[in-house]
Amino acid sequence: MLATLHAVLAGAWIGVVMVEALVERALLGQGRDKDLLLARLHWRIDKLVELPLLVAAAVSGAKLLRGVPLDGLLRAKLACAALAIFANLYCIWLVRLRLKMAEAGAWELFAMIDRRQHQVGAVVLLGLLAATALGLRH
Repeated sequence: MLATLHAVLAGAWIGVVMVEALVERALLGQGRDKDLLLARLHWRIDKLVELPLLVAAAVSGAKLLRGVPLDGLLRAKLACAALAIFANLYCIWLVRLRLKMAEAGAWELFAMIDRRQHQVGAVVLLGLLAATALGLRH
């Protein structure tokens, strides 16, 4: 039951990350009003959906580890999951900072933070996909 819940939570987390990427592609660079809308929307998604899913997936994953021997494959999966978790937490902070820059009209800083946020977001997705692939093998 817990393993199924963990898989659903991790899958939902991946889905949210992918939807955010699509929203970013649809709105970013379409004008300052759309950039501000995007920054506000992305922060809301992070705060209300993505962060709770991240925490729930991390907690359920940690509970699954109780009493399980850590072989090489599981260690690799945990490394990928930890990368995704910490990169996503950093990305969420960047999303919030980007929103502050948009609201302040600091568009050069917005653009700089936006680039970093997209780079880190790619790391999140890679970590999630790698952890999932390794989890399917384990």
